[in-house]
Amino acid sequence: MKYYRIAYGNGSFGLSVELTDGILSSLDSLNDEVDDFKKLCNASYITGLSIDEISKNILSKGSPATFDLKELIQNSQKSRSPYLAAAVQPDEMWAGGMGNLPVPDDVVPTLPEPSRVAFEGDRGIVVYKGNSSRLADPFGEIGIRSDIPKTISEGELVVIMYKGKIVGYSTGNEVAGGLAGETLWYLNPSKVFKGCASLAPCIVTPDSLPDPTKLKMNLTITRNGEIVDSTSNITEHRRSPEKLVSAVMDHDVPAELSILYTGGCVASAPMEIGDVVRIDLEGIGFVENTVIQV
Repeated sequence: MKYYRIAYGNGSFGLSVELTDGILSSLDSLNDEVDDFKKLCNASYITGLSIDEISKNILSKGSPATFDLKELIQNSQKSRSPYLAAAVQPDEMWAGGMGNLPVPDDVVPTLPEPSRVAFEGDRGIVVYKGNSSRLADPFGEIGIRSDIPKTISEGELVVIMYKGKIVGYSTGNEVAGGLAGETLWYLNPSKVFKGCASLAPCIVTPDSLPDPTKLKMNLTITRNGEIVDSTSNITEHRRSPEKLVSAVMDHDVPAELSILYTGGCVASAPMEIGDVVRIDLEGIGFVENTVIQV
């Protein structure tokens, strides 16, 4: 099932599920406690039922209020309520770093040493990207910093983790800056700043998406009304989402709810202030963010 987080404009939020294409059924209209995906995760953890089983039980109690997805998208673009919010507010954000995108084995020896070491190692490379205060909404503003030579947009499959376990998948923009392959300075601070990531309004559960590694992803950058970059690929990774999650969780006490950007569709040119960057991921959803300086 696919879940959407909706902001009502008065500081409150709701959680809906897409049972019919383009029509969202409100779980919180049937049970006002179910206003956040994290609460479903908590209920699932306590009861042993799947998130989808819990939702189906709630939906069986009556006729939910509904939303038209196209109208919510239009509201989000025009900053009026109700609108689509980031699917979750994570306690932590992480990103799969160098070495997670697929590169032919015969090319690996030619890479700069930091990249080559990352590709050849067993351990998944992950870097910290802060908390939800740095996260942009699906139609919000992502940032570039004046002290970073170039900032690149990266469309990615996003893993949702609850108590160290994968509970869903989303998509978003993992903003990356610096001089990858030339200096490791780019890891921090160019990975952590306001607007260093965005997240779609929706989450698809593993029951509905058993294999997230064969999805088509598109990235487009529009500047002054014209497309200046268009890139696409398939969400294949050198290391699986499970392997990256273990790199975050195995030697730490996991935050209750975290998100992990797994690597994906990298723009060919740096972003500029005023650009509009759109990420589309097959079967999941999209984000569309405007670039500002932070």
